[in-house]
Amino acid sequence: MHMFFTKDIDIFGKSLENYHCCFSKPQWNHFNTYMHGLLLGERGEKNIQDIAGNMLDGRHQSSLNRFLTRHKWDVRRLNAIRLQQVLSHQDGGVLVVDDTIIEKSGEHMDGVGFLFDHCKGKSIRCHDIVSTFYQHGDLQVPLYFTPYVKEELAIQLDIWFKTKIQLALDLLRISLMQLSPEVVVFDAWYMSKELVDFVSSRGLIWVSSAKSNRLIQVDDTWISLITYAKSLSKQSFKHINKMIGEQRFKWLFETTMVMKNIGLVKLIILRERKNSKTYTFLVSNNTDLEGLKVLEYYKKRWSIEVFHRDCKQHLGMGEYQVRGLDAVVIHLHLVFLAYTLLKNAWCNPFLQHVLEGMKAIGSRCQRLKRWVFHQLMKISKKLYFLKSI
Repeated sequence: MHMFFTKDIDIFGKSLENYHCCFSKPQWNHFNTYMHGLLLGERGEKNIQDIAGNMLDGRHQSSLNRFLTRHKWDVRRLNAIRLQQVLSHQDGGVLVVDDTIIEKSGEHMDGVGFLFDHCKGKSIRCHDIVSTFYQHGDLQVPLYFTPYVKEELAIQLDIWFKTKIQLALDLLRISLMQLSPEVVVFDAWYMSKELVDFVSSRGLIWVSSAKSNRLIQVDDTWISLITYAKSLSKQSFKHINKMIGEQRFKWLFETTMVMKNIGLVKLIILRERKNSKTYTFLVSNNTDLEGLKVLEYYKKRWSIEVFHRDCKQHLGMGEYQVRGLDAVVIHLHLVFLAYTLLKNAWCNPFLQHVLEGMKAIGSRCQRLKRWVFHQLMKISKKLYFLKSI
């Protein structure tokens, strides 16, 4: 079922007015159309063709396509305004860095390459997007992102190649110009010497998971984390109190160790059951942190996973069908804006009223669609009444 909308029914109110300076008048109309399409379109209908088709009084899709592919407006300025609306030199909270892959079938899309998807257990053709995300209480804001392009593809596109670690460092630098987080969190893939040294040099705490083959120093010998974990007795692990609300892990061991290429770290080893043969390893540069606090910090990394999932399922993050990488970046910036407006509805009294009681992104999208549908019905009844008299 198609979800139609019209420019006469505005779901954003004045919340988009701050971005008016980024666009000419025609571009402003296309911007409004695209933003409404991202929030109101059904799943699979958030590409240029369907957004244009679902706009009742919209123009041909070619105009909307030019807005995305032949832009003459400053997307960086748009992103700066977006962050200015929700951030004001925030102190505290958690800064997360991670990447997500967006599967694509078009082999001629710029920057598309084969990468291993851990969920599917195989390599897929995709775009890979590295991003930073900030969470502080109820505030959840995607910050910056950049596509990772494999070296051979970067050469073809004549762009400067950077590894994902280098991209993550760039994103952290610019993110830390906006805020001062309590902790920086990332997964085992990003726990490199370059990244942890950078975070530590800024006087910040970092928390990461660690691969089981990481080496630690025990009695002047380097052994792997998994070997060390297996040498521990069951009595070495303490039971995690149910009062803290931890559901997955039940047993915890903590100590301080020297990790190869990293230095002195707080090491946390987690088990789901007392007799479990599998372990999860967490590390931090703050050796004074309690083990449960390290676990609490790391669990907040899940916020960026939820963000990626919500954007893919409800905001069309992967539904673009454009070839140029620049157009992909513009689409993703608009998705980030749609998420920010929807997730932080307190910035918009109108949205806050319509979405009252709704927290999940999917529920908020559905509530907005129902509200727009009712408004369309009111307009339809009014026109019918006027036509009948």
